Amino acid sequence: MKEIIEGLNLPKQILDKTEKFVSKLFGASIKEWGELFADNVRFRRVKNQIKIFNKTRELLDKNGLEPRELNLKTLVPLIEKSSIEEEEELQDKWVNLIANIATTAENGLEPRLINTLSSLSSLEAKILDFIHEEFYVKRQLELARLMNSPYKREGKTYREEDVKLNDVTILSSAVKKNFNLSEEFTKIYIDNLESLGLLRYEEPEIEIDNGSTSADLNKEEKEEESVELDLDITAFYQSSDDFHLTAFGNYFVNQCKSK
Repeated sequence: MKEIIEGLNLPKQILDKTEKFVSKLFGASIKEWGELFADNVRFRRVKNQIKIFNKTRELLDKNGLEPRELNLKTLVPLIEKSSIEEEEELQDKWVNLIANIATTAENGLEPRLINTLSSLSSLEAKILDFIHEEFYVKRQLELARLMNSPYKREGKTYREEDVKLNDVTILSSAVKKNFNLSEEFTKIYIDNLESLGLLRYEEPEIEIDNGSTSADLNKEEKEEESVELDLDITAFYQSSDDFHLTAFGNYFVNQCKSK
């Protein structure tokens, strides 16, 4: 029981009080309750893991693919983090991520992909999918504009890769409107996705105010010359809540999709 309470990562003072309260409440049956609780958690985790692995197996069989053996650095966090996911939509993302990791050559990003997915709530995952869809649509529109531009060089062919990630700006207001969020929570969710390296805010614009520059040269004495400069330059930083999808963000979303 003590190990279970300590696993909650609460301050020691709170842990001690909680342990005493629970021990008093359950009396002699505390050991049995603790084992039952631990067994129940283990059962739920194993149930989630079997469900995810079974769906992954079905997906690979359907596509005629064989998984490769994963190293421990990837396998341990994958088992630990995917087994606590109980939401259907996020479980499906785990299925796709495991399938993609297991059927492509190791590139060193596997632990980061696993940690990122485990950090997302269901709503944040939906917001990220929406952002990726917005990016795709805007990229196609920009590609069409380039192809139909009267200034296009004859014989020039454009591809998706010619429209860079930084060329496509996603509006914060579009996220707010689509998910019916308040201004505060829109910012919180985008901040979290940005902290995971999935998004990058637009660089702030810098405006230089028209200042004045003056120089006075005094020659009151022949041997001594002095120059007085008065510089008045003011810079204004205009930050934006709009953002871009990062290279990792684009890669992550694609790895969590079925290919």
